[in-house]
Amino acid sequence: MEWLYAKAIPIEAQYLYRKAMELSLKGQTGMALNYFRQAVVIAPRYSQAYIQMGNCLARLGLYTEAIEKYQRAIHIDPSSPEPRKKMDHILSLQENGKK
Repeated sequence: MEWLYAKAIPIEAQYLYRKAMELSLKGQTGMALNYFRQAVVIAPRYSQAYIQMGNCLARLGLYTEAIEKYQRAIHIDPSSPEPRKKMDHILSLQENGKK
């Protein structure tokens, strides 16, 4: 995985994010989630970490928590379409499951 510099995000949080992404790609969702959580403790405005936390939670079937993380990402970066798209997808899955 290549290193991407995130402006105004401490290097420690970026390292944790990168480690979490590696674990996520290996299918170690629970461990990845722990690293994403640590990243946002260091950098509470790290919207990409919240998006990825939402993705992990969704894979674990924790949809309500996933939606909360996507909402947090939207609050931090309202112009980003990614968290809205992912949140809408989960909401549509929930609607279809209720029918």
